[in-house]
Amino acid sequence: MSIVSFGCTKCYFTESVEGGMMFNPNKLGLVLLSSCALIFSSASVQAGVKITDEKSGTVVDLGGRLQYLTLFNDGSFDNDVEYKVRRARIRLGITPHPWWKMFLQTEFSDDNINSGGDVRMIDAFITFKPRDWFQLIGGERMAPASRQNLTSSGALMTVDRPGSNNYTLTWGLRGQTQFNNSPVPGTRGGSVGDVSVRDLGVTLFGSTSTSDSLHFKYYAGVSDGSTERTSDEERFTARAQVNIGDAEPGYYGLSTYLGKKRTLGFGAAYDTQSDFAADTVNVDADGQGQVVGSLDYTYWTIDAFAEQPIGPGTVTFEAAYSDLDLDDPQGRLGSSGGNALSGGVNADQTQGSGYYAQTGYYINKWQPWFLYEDWDADGNNDAGDWSAYRVGLSYFFAGHNANVKVGYENTDNKTPGANDIQTFVLGAYITF
Repeated sequence: MSIVSFGCTKCYFTESVEGGMMFNPNKLGLVLLSSCALIFSSASVQAGVKITDEKSGTVVDLGGRLQYLTLFNDGSFDNDVEYKVRRARIRLGITPHPWWKMFLQTEFSDDNINSGGDVRMIDAFITFKPRDWFQLIGGERMAPASRQNLTSSGALMTVDRPGSNNYTLTWGLRGQTQFNNSPVPGTRGGSVGDVSVRDLGVTLFGSTSTSDSLHFKYYAGVSDGSTERTSDEERFTARAQVNIGDAEPGYYGLSTYLGKKRTLGFGAAYDTQSDFAADTVNVDADGQGQVVGSLDYTYWTIDAFAEQPIGPGTVTFEAAYSDLDLDDPQGRLGSSGGNALSGGVNADQTQGSGYYAQTGYYINKWQPWFLYEDWDADGNNDAGDWSAYRVGLSYFFAGHNANVKVGYENTDNKTPGANDIQTFVLGAYITF
């Protein structure tokens, strides 16, 4: 016989396998009224349907996520309105043994206009977990390059991630504007990853506590990284985090816990790959150029996170500083054959450093929020430099599982000849 569980939107979620209200099919009416149980999930914030086979002990977790946005890209309601589906996903998790589980997740892509869109696989990994402090995750997964790289997309604060987080290797080596929906003109070094945003490889992960109020977790990963690499070098990524107060024990964290945690966290990450791309100059109209060297990629970041009750509500704060070193390129990023990456600018307009800080105050299902970020590139005459601020308000009908957000963003693009960008957004978010 199988036991079926429906996830509950009022649950608090962290990483591992998660479900909700358990019931016996013979007593369905009674147990459907029972309270939610806290369960762990490899996909972080989720509810879904969980089926447990009593004979084998196998657990199957099925769920989905959809984020819908209406973007007013000139900051007004008159024209340039964009209707956007973000993160339309179906996920499947299977745990056949307490030490083993697999996770698959698909996503809608709107780049095929003839058929209305394609579906692609964005997560596909196996986790071996004999202990909380020793877990091996292999397959297509998030590389541990920053805190935001490891933050659940279902639990973001200011509509979407900070735009400066996209300077990591497989996230496009660029700044992002319009609530992380389009590149900041003049910043894009070029996408070099085989799988966008994720990476193919293995991560060693673990979390532990030395007391009720002191908690640690670590990540160490090796993966393919750049598809434009000029030698057979791997990408290496490491991250460490400490929390004082409540723990954030999962592989993925949240941008805001909506008053469910009292914690102070500090983290640091280091991400590198040798010979990740060629340094290409004198690029012609066909994208061909002269290779003048091989470049190394290095990215490091430090971050802080806090969630504490203040007055009748809870304050959440997150900040990070990051530095991107592309080995002081002379031209554009390219392949070993001299083919410059499509759409890329001179790589010194990508190389640089920056920071972001975001905060929100959660009270009675409402959360006003604010973000500021800045990127200082190495390009001449401020080329590649930009800053942005966001301000907005969220209302949580059922926590992170059902909410709406409204916000305004202004991006000051300092690249010569570039225009500033104003965006107003309305968003609806559902996770099941």
